[in-house]
This record gives sequence, C-alpha cells and structure tokens, in this order.
Amino acid sequence: MKLVSALGMNDVRTIRRDSLLTYLLIAPWILVLFLRLLSTYPQYEAFYPVALALFIILEIPMLAGVAFGFLMLDERDDRILTALQVTPVSVNSYTLYRIITTTIFSFIYVMITLPVTGLMDNSLWAKVIPVALVASLFSIVTLLLLVGFANNKVEGLAIMKAFGIMMIGPLADFWIASDWKLLLGILPTYWPVKAFWLILEGETAWLYLGIGLIYALVWILALYKRFDLKLRQLG
Repeated sequence: MKLVSALGMNDVRTIRRDSLLTYLLIAPWILVLFLRLLSTYPQYEAFYPVALALFIILEIPMLAGVAFGFLMLDERDDRILTALQVTPVSVNSYTLYRIITTTIFSFIYVMITLPVTGLMDNSLWAKVIPVALVASLFSIVTLLLLVGFANNKVEGLAIMKAFGIMMIGPLADFWIASDWKLLLGILPTYWPVKAFWLILEGETAWLYLGIGLIYALVWILALYKRFDLKLRQLG
C-alpha cells in the first residue's frame, strides 16, 4: 500500500510538470465536447456508433497508454527502472503497478464519458461494461509498445503514428459487408469495437469479447517479454 501511495504521489507531481502528459489526461473531455456537438446533428445518427468507437472505445485507452508509457520512458531515462533492480521493490512489481493503473484509468474514463456524449442510449450503459474492460487492455498494449520499442519520447511519438492503423482499421468493418472483414481481427482493437456495435444493435457479443480478451492477453504477454528484454539490455 505504501508503494502504491508513493508511486501515485510521484505520478501526480510528474504529470503536473509535463504539459504533454497533462494534455493527454484532459484530451478525453475535449473528445466528449466534440461528441456532444455531434449529438446535435441527428442527420448523422447513422455514424454515431463509429464516432463512439473511435473517440471513446479506442482513443481513450490509447491516450491512457501513451500518458503512462511516456511516464515510464521518463523514469527509464532517469535510470529509475535500473535502480529498482537493487531495491526491495522489484521491476515486476513496479510494472504491474503501471499496468493496473493504466487499465483502471482507461476503464473509468470510458465508463464515465460514454453516457455524457449524448450519442448512446444510456440504458445500455451496464451492458457495455465488458466492452470497456476488454477495450482497456488496449491501453496496456499501447504502453508496452512504447516502452518496449522506444528509447525516448521522440521515438515514442514516432511509434504513435503506427497506432493509427489499430485505431482506424477496425472501423472499416462498419462499411464492409463481406466476411473478409474478419481479417481485421488481426488487430487487437477490432474485437471490442465489434462487440460494442453488436451491443448497440441489441445483439449478443460474448464471442467477440472472449476472443478479444484472449487475443489482447497474448499481445500483452509478447510485448511484456519484449519490454523485459530491453530493460535487461539497458541494465
């Protein structure tokens, strides 16, 4: 508990000093304002599911992963991760803290912002909880991609460009009628988006949620191994 409290206070101080991290935490509310504006144009109602999927289900977990990923890059630059290897606090414990914090932050933000967008029937709010949980795993994928492949924030910003494929790719399902659209499932972001749309249509989405959960965990395990290897090389 003391570890969580100490790390949490340090995070708050770091975010206050870093304007980029502060923006990434405020950005979800900017997205909500945009979606509230969109809700005043009923002629675009057919595209509400796409807007919600892009800006809430996908964008918020990505922003959470980027924010905490950059935080870890800073700490790695300051040799904090290396120093942890000779303290009672293991790197694994620290990384687990980061993963849990990122996931919780992402999940809470998704669940809070969805009902205030004005684009979704709020009676479905409880039904999208499993979607928010699976979608929140994308924040961990984002975080581990950054810390596993970037050596600094500049490289991290370059890697962020690749996130565009994971963000835009699943949305193609909305316009593709052919079964070939299942090929989009190679992207871990496809499954929670598809499940979300099925729930909005009143259909069952457990198959997509189950596949999405397992597939996301496979990505997380592989990326964590990459991060651990990189950390050992730096240490």
